[in-house]
Amino acid sequence: MITLVAFDFAQKLEKSISPAEVPQALAAGLYCWADVEGERVADLPPLLASLGFPVHQTSELLQPGRPDTFDVFPDCLHFTLREAHLANGCIDIRPLDFLLNKHGLLIFHPRPAELITHIRQTYQEDFHAFSQSPGFLLYEVTDHLIAGYRQTLLGFSEAVAQIQLKLFGEVDDAIFKQVAALTRDILTFRRILLAAREIINELTSRRSPFVSETSKPTLEIMAVTLERLANDLTTERDVLAETLNLYMGMVGHRTSKLLKRLTMISIIFLPLTFLCGVYGMNFEHMPEIHWKYAYAGFWLAVMSIIATLLLIMRRRKWL
Repeated sequence: MITLVAFDFAQKLEKSISPAEVPQALAAGLYCWADVEGERVADLPPLLASLGFPVHQTSELLQPGRPDTFDVFPDCLHFTLREAHLANGCIDIRPLDFLLNKHGLLIFHPRPAELITHIRQTYQEDFHAFSQSPGFLLYEVTDHLIAGYRQTLLGFSEAVAQIQLKLFGEVDDAIFKQVAALTRDILTFRRILLAAREIINELTSRRSPFVSETSKPTLEIMAVTLERLANDLTTERDVLAETLNLYMGMVGHRTSKLLKRLTMISIIFLPLTFLCGVYGMNFEHMPEIHWKYAYAGFWLAVMSIIATLLLIMRRRKWL
């Protein structure tokens, strides 16, 4: 699906156009925003050519599976941003490729993107109220992108809180897989945030006829916001790690208490085992064997040893 909107920033007018109307719109001095969703790259050269993008280079850049890049050409800029959302406990990443020149902005994404949906819902009001140059589209993109990142960050915060509640309850070894998966997703999301920050820094620091000077201060603020979000995400990761360490400490403490109890039992039975070993020997001359009160004396000795050991342990607060 291809959606095209032409903007007249001087007259504050905008209208939807078809791909066939692009040359007339550019000839009239209008600026075009092309949203390309789910189309094959092989079908895009006519649209790319009509918008003034170098067809061969840009077609290669839009191929799926390419790493995130910031590419500079004499006639355009290309960069990639990634939308990230939590879905069913897993991070869902959707790349969006941007082509920018003096005639327009083309956004290519193989799958539907919430970012684009939100822009379509709000761009008209923002266009009439605030726009002064094509930079307003970059503002719309970064603003909604960061809003989505905030929601994802809140989702990770909630996931970390849920893990904390589980760790302090009855858990099994499956919790470690959950923590590992959550940590992996947090690190992945952090890389996405930092990559987006670097892209926006490139847009603000690089001199380019395709990025208006009036939009650069706002984009710089967006880059700072992304830096703050990355720091907040690092904090969530540290909280998760500290919670897991605390849980492991609690497990170690419980194990230590159990071993302590087992040690106390061993201390009690050790002298009793010694007595049993002595009187279990098969020597011929053992006076106690023929003593009338030997059995009662044995149990008296046993009870005395147990009582003495228990008294010592209690006084030393081992029990």
